[in-house]
Amino acid sequence: MKFKFSLEKVLTHRRRLEDEARRDWILAQARTQEAIRRLEALYAELDEARARQIQTRQGSSILGQAAATLQAMDQFLDGQRVRIERQRVQVRELKSEEERFQDLLAQRAQERRALEKLRERRLQEFMAKIERAERLEVEDLSVMRHGRFQLGTRRTASAAAEGAAGANSGLAAMRKAAGK
Repeated sequence: MKFKFSLEKVLTHRRRLEDEARRDWILAQARTQEAIRRLEALYAELDEARARQIQTRQGSSILGQAAATLQAMDQFLDGQRVRIERQRVQVRELKSEEERFQDLLAQRAQERRALEKLRERRLQEFMAKIERAERLEVEDLSVMRHGRFQLGTRRTASAAAEGAAGANSGLAAMRKAAGK
């Protein structure tokens, strides 16, 4: 007899759902990491622009050219700060999405584990049932063998007793015949 778990298709489906949730979570992590790298790159550009602005202020000999360059740099820095803030908002949203996918993955894994535990319990019950059936079969064979042995011994003993009685009666008959 082979073990068959009645909810095997459901368990397979739960495993598939868990795999999909894991894939979605990994993709969300990758998107979050990419957004963080972009944010870090924006910060690096901001730092470089500030350093250039400082150099321009310190080394400018022509005031008109320096003023136009400094004004362009200020506008770039302002724009960079806006881009950084937008990127920070996007990173927060992506982290939130990543956490949602992680929670979903945990839920799917818990559902799968519950079914696997049920499957394991049913398998243990099945194995116990098989062991009981085998034990009963062995006991039945043992009882049958013991019964045959006793029947055989009884037959042998009774046949011997009958044979002895028959032999004694035959001897008695011969003695009578000889005595006459």
